[in-house]
Amino acid sequence: MRRFAIYGAAALVIALAVWLTLWTLSQARANDFMMVGVVVAGENVALEVEDQAGSGDSIAVSRVLAPDDSWLVVHLDDDGMPGKRVGLLRVEEGEHEGVIVNLDEPVTTPNVIVALHADRGQRGTFEFDMDAFMRSPDKPYFVDFEEVAAAVAVAQ
Repeated sequence: MRRFAIYGAAALVIALAVWLTLWTLSQARANDFMMVGVVVAGENVALEVEDQAGSGDSIAVSRVLAPDDSWLVVHLDDDGMPGKRVGLLRVEEGEHEGVIVNLDEPVTTPNVIVALHADRGQRGTFEFDMDAFMRSPDKPYFVDFEEVAAAVAVAQ
C-alpha cells in the first residue's frame, strides 16, 4: 500500500510540474514577456532619432547614450518589425550627438527601425543574427520590456 502512495505522490508532483510549466509559457506568450536581450536601466541608455528627409543614403541620429560600447543598427521596416539590416555603426560608451549612420543600400520602405545593440562578443565585430538570436552576443538593449529602438519615417 505504501508503494502505491509513493507512486501516486510522484505522479501528482510530475503532473503539477508539467501543468505549471505549460501555464507559465502560455502566460508569457499572452503577455508578450518572451523578451531576451541586454536589460539596462532607463537612465543609462537613450536613443533619439527624428523623421528623415534627404537623399536616403544615411540616417541621422540626434542623440545616443550608450551604456557600453554598442552598435547603432538600421533595419528596413517589415510590418513594424526589424527587417533586413541596411546600416551599422559602432559607438563607444557614453553620450553622442549628431551621429550619422551610412546606409549600405537605398531605403525601400517608408520607415526604418533604428535600434541600439550591445557589443558583447568580439569587440568591434557585429555578431547578431535574427535567425540565431539566442546564440548572438550582440543583442539589443531593453528597458522595462521595451527594446531601445525607434521607428523613423524616411522621405523617398
